[in-house]
Amino acid sequence: MKIIACSIVSLLVMCAVTVAAEKSAGGDEAALRAIEAKWDAASLKGDTAAFGTIYADTFISTDTDGKVRTKTELLARMKAGEIKYLSAKAEDIKVALYGDAAVVNGRWAGKWVEKGKNIDSTERFTDFFVRQNGQWRCVASQGSPIK
Repeated sequence: MKIIACSIVSLLVMCAVTVAAEKSAGGDEAALRAIEAKWDAASLKGDTAAFGTIYADTFISTDTDGKVRTKTELLARMKAGEIKYLSAKAEDIKVALYGDAAVVNGRWAGKWVEKGKNIDSTERFTDFFVRQNGQWRCVASQGSPIK
């Protein structure tokens, strides 16, 4: 009888852990989707402070031309007014969680002015996030144009 009771308790504990992990995963997915929405909103506002919280200090971006830029470089370009977003919208977002790491990919469409030139782009993107001190931070982003 004692063995059966221990087995039942063990099974209940495993179920509780599984449910808690699923709830956490759902919360993490929602948080990452919210960060992607915050990213678009920050682009439209030129909000470098928001990007400061989205990007990890080691963040790198690879744009559609293959140019690699750091967090510092991107924020400096925004502050200098080199880039002004007119529209920015991520859609078809998929989130894959790997413990304290996550890959987010989707489709992004945007319009912006860069050094006086109007640019209109539709891309597939992949953003790689890690949880640092309890917060999700983007460490890498890559965009590929959709032709």
